Amino acid sequence: MAYYLGVDVGGSHITLDLVDAQTFAVKEDAELRKPLNTHIEPKAVLSVFDEAIREMAAKIGADAIKGVGLAFPGPFNYAEGICRITPAQNKYEQLFGVNFREYLCHALGPDKPVVFNNDAASFAMGEYFKGGAKGYARAVVVTLGTGFGASFIKAGRPQTTGDEVPKDGELWHIPYREGIADDYFSTRWLVAEWKRRTGQDIAGGKEIEDAAKQGDQTAIDIYRTFGSNLAEFVAPWLIRFGAEAFVIGGNIALGWDLFVPAFKAALDPKLAGLAVKPCEMGEQASVCGAALSLTLVEPADVLPGALPAGILPPTADQIGQIAGAKAVLIDGPADFPWKPWILALDQALQTAGKRAVCFNVSAADDGQGGFDVENLANIRADATADLNIVFGAGAFQTPWADAVRISVK
Repeated sequence: MAYYLGVDVGGSHITLDLVDAQTFAVKEDAELRKPLNTHIEPKAVLSVFDEAIREMAAKIGADAIKGVGLAFPGPFNYAEGICRITPAQNKYEQLFGVNFREYLCHALGPDKPVVFNNDAASFAMGEYFKGGAKGYARAVVVTLGTGFGASFIKAGRPQTTGDEVPKDGELWHIPYREGIADDYFSTRWLVAEWKRRTGQDIAGGKEIEDAAKQGDQTAIDIYRTFGSNLAEFVAPWLIRFGAEAFVIGGNIALGWDLFVPAFKAALDPKLAGLAVKPCEMGEQASVCGAALSLTLVEPADVLPGALPAGILPPTADQIGQIAGAKAVLIDGPADFPWKPWILALDQALQTAGKRAVCFNVSAADDGQGGFDVENLANIRADATADLNIVFGAGAFQTPWADAVRISVK
């Protein structure tokens, strides 16, 4: 049998599971969990992923795994596998610019694709293929918890562009009332609203849920307000997208009866035929959707491929110079075949006993043909790594004063 390997990246652990490549069923008793500290050095974080993938492959046989799909929180360059989470976001503070794909492609071998998808989109894909959104051509799947995740699914594919969906196919950043949607449709709104109405601090949303279920009128009213606000906010987007189903998951959804009746009552009459459903897969939705992200890409589009004719692989002098350094900047043209060249370099370095943490300077792109100076500074070398490499057109602008500089063309 052949499987897709899914990896769900959480705040404190990663979860791995195998999904049958034919039936899309999650393999029983295959789940693997590994603790993850998102505040440590890049090498240590990457090693958790690398070792977990290798451990899963050892259990089932690497030949049985068609590739790896990862559900990752943003901001992240999902097409290239590059982390764009900045230190200001209090997670992965040291990994801005890290090329996850380059590091993880060695776990199964560079002939197996490694793909990335937004964590909310992965959750939605799992629900579309095996859960509450199954059978609906157009579904909007949301997760309500510490944040407000959302994905617009059309015929099994997350929609991230076009007039039918908001920017990036997400809702958390859309303006609502005095802030953005994430301010209102998350646990922190419940906590803040409890404080506003009672003057009392409370530990979290679970305590408000428990109070509401025990008949506390303030807690009941807070949940009802939450539901009616949610209907007011999402209705225009559901109408624009032509949604057939609205599927709700996340920790707040555990209080379904507290807010969903108010949500339904406040919906725009144009949505009278909308199916409002709970998510059915729980935590398995994200890992299943991550695995199924492999069905959305052509392997050739993400695999390094071979070096084009006329492009020389890293020379012995270059390999020796790089292997003897702690930090290296490799600059060259934007159209240089970076993927196969860096793969060849990395394989040579591993033969020499060096494992590099690679950063892509494109993470600091300012969208206007230059670089954001602050983000260039966010590309930080890992003192614990054998070797740190920044590569890409403009890599020399990375402010690593003592780095070895190498040009390619």
